[in-house]
Amino acid sequence: MRRPPRIRLLLWHASAAIPVLGAAAAFYGPALARTGGVWPAPLDDVYIHFGFARAAALGHPFSWIPGNGYSSGGTSLVYPLALAPGYLLGFRGAWLGLFAALLACAALLDLCRSLRRLLDPRAGPGAASSRWVAWVAPLFVVAVPLLDWSWFSGMEVALLGAVMGRALVAVRRAELAPPAQRPAEQLRAGLLAALLVATRPEAVALAAPLAIAVAHASGSLGAAASLARASLPTALLLGAQAAANRALTGEWSAAGAVRKLILSNPYPAPLEKAVEVIKNLAALRVQALESALGGPSYALLLPLLGAIAALDRRARRLAVPLLIGAYGSLLLVSLNATARYQNLRYAAPALAMLLVAAALGAEALARRGRLAAGVAAALALAALAAPSPWFGRQIDHFARSSANIAGQQVEVARRLAARAPRPRRVLLGDAGAIPYLSGIPAIDGLGLGGYRGMPFARASVHGVPAVVELIERLDAAERPDVFALYPSWWGGLADVFGRRVDAVKIENNVMCAADEKVIYEADWSALAPPGERRDGAIDEVDIADLVDERAHGYAFPSPRGGWVVGAVLRDGSDGGGAPRFDAGRIIPEGREQSFAIGSAAAAAAIAPGPAVLALRTDGGGPIAIGVAVERAADEARVEVPERPLDRWFEIRVALRDVAPGDLVRIRALRGTFRSFHVWLLRP
Repeated sequence: MRRPPRIRLLLWHASAAIPVLGAAAAFYGPALARTGGVWPAPLDDVYIHFGFARAAALGHPFSWIPGNGYSSGGTSLVYPLALAPGYLLGFRGAWLGLFAALLACAALLDLCRSLRRLLDPRAGPGAASSRWVAWVAPLFVVAVPLLDWSWFSGMEVALLGAVMGRALVAVRRAELAPPAQRPAEQLRAGLLAALLVATRPEAVALAAPLAIAVAHASGSLGAAASLARASLPTALLLGAQAAANRALTGEWSAAGAVRKLILSNPYPAPLEKAVEVIKNLAALRVQALESALGGPSYALLLPLLGAIAALDRRARRLAVPLLIGAYGSLLLVSLNATARYQNLRYAAPALAMLLVAAALGAEALARRGRLAAGVAAALALAALAAPSPWFGRQIDHFARSSANIAGQQVEVARRLAARAPRPRRVLLGDAGAIPYLSGIPAIDGLGLGGYRGMPFARASVHGVPAVVELIERLDAAERPDVFALYPSWWGGLADVFGRRVDAVKIENNVMCAADEKVIYEADWSALAPPGERRDGAIDEVDIADLVDERAHGYAFPSPRGGWVVGAVLRDGSDGGGAPRFDAGRIIPEGREQSFAIGSAAAAAAIAPGPAVLALRTDGGGPIAIGVAVERAADEARVEVPERPLDRWFEIRVALRDVAPGDLVRIRALRGTFRSFHVWLLRP
């Protein structure tokens, strides 16, 4: 490839900077006016990245807050590391957003540079007629307002664009390199593909076909060895990440996948999950790949240009992976329960891939002569102009979203920081600005922030009472003393364990989960002390405490069963005891729960022999349950009378012989059984 003259290169860089910086100013200017000078962040998730970046800068990489331990909840492994130098350079508080904005502009200019390298034709037939495509490449980058919203949001999307551009250039270099240099170039392409996945996990939909493209262009080196060089870095990254997650959190998957993926929800049936995925796909197609691109007719232009690139001999090794990556990433994010929200930000990588594929298609068509170049110019012009009517709406949405975050999350952080005495720890739900700007330690009840390996993400999927069960495991001095929550999200927690002391309400909400965030003072007096043991109990299973359930191999009826519930009721047959919280699960009639006798810690202390099974339930009408130990041939039927609604009720079942490892099954024979706690007692 010929090196362009220096003056032409300088002119190209100037022409690339104009649309990128112009688009940045168009989004940031109105947003700054709406936020009153707070650097705009249209998503609270931006502050989550800032929290990870600050922790990394302070020597705690992969932690949301120093002291909370490892967290797998960051959506990007590398983006906080890229932001950390900004924190060290003095971009503190919300002003780390300015550093993120500078990083985004630099990343987009780098993507433009990569596009120029891919599009500037080699000397030969058609070179003159297609050279213009490299000059308009920056317009492909900023042409879609919905994508620009994400580019400049402060999230990792712009960095993903830069890494994608460099990965594509590396694949092209591996294709064109002499045989002696090709292995090194293939490995370079593989490392950049892994970096792509480390930037956004759904980019694996692009990384995998890029590795195949490298192998396809292996020539005399052999496809298997070439594929290994191009794919092993990504495989090793994913394996190492999964192993770290398992070792430090007990989950193979990242917390974001546990919390957000539709497949992680244990309650819906497979068909119900499939319906939700289809709804997400339909919304992404209509809103992100149709409306955002100018409407049903114009939206076909980008895929058409991408298909032209896929048919071109020179471009197909990049175009085919880009098209597969675009639609494959959309399929992956459709598994995310939040895919339809937050201004469709999860569709941004797919849009970026489609735009790059379209640019390759325009260049491939333009190389085929003047007439074809004219057709390419017309298609490119139409594709780039069609989304332009959405600029005003997206710029306004960016500004309003930034005002929402500044008016609610940033304001809550300010009020908490000003409280006296200073709060010890705040409980919140996936809110980044509050702990980052207030400097107050926090527990994320949704689990994305991570807290000392406890399964808050999984518990939040099962239900709010399961989250409370984990808080019950904490020492009293470690439990949050204030909450900053949306009441509608946290029924059974905020209203039961909190006293409302303040609230921040915003108008014209377009981004926050609710228009009012409430501050509560906590009262955990209904929780048991951590490690409390019942007299005479040789084993116990605290139902809906996911740590205890895992230790006992507990299984509940799923799907459409085992829903988590919670209550604060009085102990004692006369209801005269102190109020006590417990969470449990609903076992529908005809379904069963099961668990193994003896956790790893307690099994050695349990001797075989007769025992009494004590089952805690709450009030309600008469029911019947069946209790069986797997080694026994019979099932004991227990009739449970009607119970008062204001107190806990205990069911006792005599077991002739139990031993560590025995599986106990409890069936709801008549009516619904609400199971809260199980103790194994010596008679």
